[in-house]
Amino acid sequence: MCRKLGMISKSSGNGERRCLSVYKRKQNQSSEMEEGPSLLGFSGEARNVLQDLFTHYPPVDAELNGHTVRKASDKATKIQWTPDGAFCRPALRKPDILKKVEMLASKVNKSDQLRKIVQDRSKLPISSYKDVISSTLENNQVVLISGETGCGKTTQVPQYILDHMWGKGESCKVVCTQPRRISAISVAERISAERGEAVGDTVGYKIRLESKGGKNSSILFCTNGILLRVLIGRVTNISKEQSRKRSFGDAITELTHIIVDEIHERDRFSDFMLAILRDLLPLYPHLRLVLMSATIDAERFSKYFSGCPVIQVPGFTYPVKTFYLEDVLSILQSVGDNHLNTTTDDLKQSSLLTDDYKSSMDEAINLALGSDEFDPLLELISTEQNQEIFNYQHSETGVTPLMVLAGKGQVGDVCMLLSFGVDCSAQDHDGKSALDWAEQGNQQEVCEVIKKHVECSSAKLTEENELLNKYLATINPEHIDTVLIERLLRKICVDSNEGAILVFLPGWEDINQTRERLLASSFFRDSSKFLVLSLHSMIPSLEQKKVFKRPPAGARKIILSTNIAETAVTIDDVVFVIDSGRMKEKSYDPYNNVSTLHSSWVSKANARQRQGRAGRCQPGTCYHLYSRFRAASLPDYQIPEIKRMPIEELCLQVKLLDSDCRIADFLKKTLDSPVPETVRNAISVLQDLGALTQDEQLTELGEKLGTLPVHPSTSKMLLFGILMNCLDPALTLACAADYRDPFLLPMAPDERKKAAAAKVELASLYGGYSDQLAVVAALDCWRRAKDRGEESQFCSKYFVSSNTMHMLSNMTKQLQNELAQRGFVPADASACSLNARDPGIIRAVLMAGAYPMVGRLLPPNRNIRRAVIETASGAKVRLHPHSCNFNLSSRKTSGNPLVTYDEITRGDGGMYIKNSSVVGTYPLIILATEMVVAPPDDDDSDDEDDTDKGTLGQQKEIMSSPDNSVSVVIDRWLRFDATALDVAQIYCLRERLASAILFKVKHPQDVLPPDLGATMYAIACILSYDGLPAMVTTDDAGTSRGSSSTESSRFAQGRRVAYIPPGGFLMSLLSDKPLNAPHFQKSFNHRDGASGHIRPSRASIGRFDQSRRPQRNNSGPRTFKRQRNGAQ
Repeated sequence: MCRKLGMISKSSGNGERRCLSVYKRKQNQSSEMEEGPSLLGFSGEARNVLQDLFTHYPPVDAELNGHTVRKASDKATKIQWTPDGAFCRPALRKPDILKKVEMLASKVNKSDQLRKIVQDRSKLPISSYKDVISSTLENNQVVLISGETGCGKTTQVPQYILDHMWGKGESCKVVCTQPRRISAISVAERISAERGEAVGDTVGYKIRLESKGGKNSSILFCTNGILLRVLIGRVTNISKEQSRKRSFGDAITELTHIIVDEIHERDRFSDFMLAILRDLLPLYPHLRLVLMSATIDAERFSKYFSGCPVIQVPGFTYPVKTFYLEDVLSILQSVGDNHLNTTTDDLKQSSLLTDDYKSSMDEAINLALGSDEFDPLLELISTEQNQEIFNYQHSETGVTPLMVLAGKGQVGDVCMLLSFGVDCSAQDHDGKSALDWAEQGNQQEVCEVIKKHVECSSAKLTEENELLNKYLATINPEHIDTVLIERLLRKICVDSNEGAILVFLPGWEDINQTRERLLASSFFRDSSKFLVLSLHSMIPSLEQKKVFKRPPAGARKIILSTNIAETAVTIDDVVFVIDSGRMKEKSYDPYNNVSTLHSSWVSKANARQRQGRAGRCQPGTCYHLYSRFRAASLPDYQIPEIKRMPIEELCLQVKLLDSDCRIADFLKKTLDSPVPETVRNAISVLQDLGALTQDEQLTELGEKLGTLPVHPSTSKMLLFGILMNCLDPALTLACAADYRDPFLLPMAPDERKKAAAAKVELASLYGGYSDQLAVVAALDCWRRAKDRGEESQFCSKYFVSSNTMHMLSNMTKQLQNELAQRGFVPADASACSLNARDPGIIRAVLMAGAYPMVGRLLPPNRNIRRAVIETASGAKVRLHPHSCNFNLSSRKTSGNPLVTYDEITRGDGGMYIKNSSVVGTYPLIILATEMVVAPPDDDDSDDEDDTDKGTLGQQKEIMSSPDNSVSVVIDRWLRFDATALDVAQIYCLRERLASAILFKVKHPQDVLPPDLGATMYAIACILSYDGLPAMVTTDDAGTSRGSSSTESSRFAQGRRVAYIPPGGFLMSLLSDKPLNAPHFQKSFNHRDGASGHIRPSRASIGRFDQSRRPQRNNSGPRTFKRQRNGAQ
């Protein structure tokens, strides 16, 4: 633990006297050859701007003492929520409802297609539960529907509720949540089609970027986040008296039913929403809640909602033959045997088991049990001989033909079924097997027959276990065995002629390794016979669409996929599934504040979903590449997301919901409460952002941050971007953080190298050395290419997903509209992005969103050639191979450059950072939470109490003269040398920035006061002049600063690490945009010269007028830490 925190531990003594001492690591004890503190110093242009600023607007005592920030500690005023019209109940009277019902009936009578749809709906398993669902909802406020895949619950339950309400002549508002946007849209479209209507009429949807329908729709689909924002508008602890006086503006009074679908996915927002709903239901007795899922711990959810009734609905999937690892090893060992002979015959005949056949089987089993009439049952079995009929289980009791015959003592018939390979281990709904039935019926002869059959099977099982033990002794079961997968694929293809094969693998690396092995094989390399396809969220959409297309005659499709194929997509020609049993799972270590992305074993629920992919549209076969013992030991479900993810957003939502409620107390109400350390970390982050006070009260800034549909840190970045007139990049960074990476991963190795270079070239438009700015540049260039009709060329050349770009563009527009609705920006926000192409300002905006995720690049080491980042905790972290900065440390850098990043992830190969950007010192110093001033020779590794030592005169001497050398320590670990004058000026800038953010929160539509406006302009100038890291030269940033360098001179620089001079195509896309200097207000707009830097129009007025410098207490090392109860 000490090593992870960058400290040293030393123990002494024995037994009860044993003591452990923990020390900060001395600088000279570091294993790396670190350079001394970096020297801060403003450029000449920046000094002119600062001199001009403080001449006209000198600091005042209130700023220097932090009084302006403390005003933000006032508790947030009562939040006024504006109801969303989309959640209003349609104003339908009884005649209007009757007219709609008659119109629907008329449509069905006139349309053959609609009549066919009605017939298909009546055949769904859930159709027989329609009246049960309606009557149960009449008598209970909460109902849990556990319906297997394919039962029709998602599309039918909302319609059953609507039909029931309309049948009573009452209007309704049924809100149905889905965990994914695409699900909300597709289900709404499906139900509308079933009713012969357009989306937006009776059935609508509302998601983050768009909506169809609204107050006139009786059924509204939305994502969990949309409904959560509606629920946040009410306080959970309203008294009964207040509840009776609730106004018509309360959106929840308009809702009649809420359906929460797919609750088994257990994402943190759905768990949080269920906790809110549980508290709200007593206050809204008219409201009905329906919980639905395919795989669910029904008893636990029922208990959570005070024992609500559970309706179990059977599903419909085709039979799937299952093999485990020991079976697979046995199959591969047997040479010449076709392991699919029996299965293939069964699959061809299984379609004969229709609904009528099932009814006949149920009736025959009942006759055999009740009247000892065995002939009907034996006739059905002998007529259609396949495994599905041999192992058929009664639809209500789960009893099989073998159980009936065993219990009745029919020895000959039992032997016949056993010879057919019937499964004698099957259990009925009471958990009894055929042997149990024989023992219960005192049929001793049958018992002996079954036991003997089981013993013979055990001998085979012993042989399989020997194979399994030998195999496990040679490989690591937690690694993907591509050799085994290749052998199994070959066996499947030899023993069968048709049917697509779906292989579930953990991640991209495993997909790529398996693909390369198959393509290197002489058996699979013939593309006319085998189509090896990959299915991953990051591959091009054209590649993804190939998996749904039927292959040409004589060709076989092999799909290598992550768990995206478990539920998100259905590939209708899949017959065989190979389940590796592994998946990539993201979790959070609250004690080290590190995210973890590693390969883990799937849950039983995941395994069932994967197995079901083989029987979704036709009978199939599934091969689990793990043993039966492993399968039995798998967890039932995944760990809920709320227990393995950071929860800053949820904690802020708690305070918006009830500002007087302690966050930890509310989160204890959730089905699975998060770890206390996770809650403490989240509260600390919110306090550093200024969203919460030290005593956990919500600030005005926190209230504003919480109302925006992004992470609180991202919300603060948007406010800073607005103040810096750099809105467009801030919007892109905000949306990209919540969406997928737009860069594609090509299949071929040569193409992957080109894609990596293209990403670096895009980032180089803003100085390079940045993964995040590559996305900003990509969206900017894509928009211009689209306007010129060159979208396809740009996306192809720079390996950018067109679909992702469209989505990001729409998301930025929507987020801008959200800001406009709250008054932060005008409707025409073009004037808010005048500095959108200034590299220094853009990197500061990026820092505002990523802080406190800041590290420093360590110098090259003999043993470590790749880039290594040291974090504030002392951890050493590598950069991900896909990062633009992966090879950064291979070239000599000056000092220890600062790097900002999105998160630290612990994977199978250790800790790494996927997205990073090299940043300058001034963005950090201006935006950091804490800044400490100390003597230049003070050793920050000494005990903190030592900082109080020394005479009073020595302490006052630190800041007594503007030319004194001092040390600045940021966040207690990053040290810089500077003059007292520069530090004093930086401190004033920090305080005024905090005041400007607070002013913007309180008065979003007002113009900043003159002193704050001038300060924002000065900060923008400083960031433009001095905000870039040292390794980014003016030549590097020249492409975006209006450099006059020619094409040939730019390319003469050659390719460097994390920087490639932008080519002619990129430059042509940006050539039509005028290059202006940093802007703030019209009175401060200055046109730049050829260098692209600001030239202040006013002459500088004096350096530092000490007579006007406010007196301050200079005792001790001064801590310039912003008040956590303020706007930061």
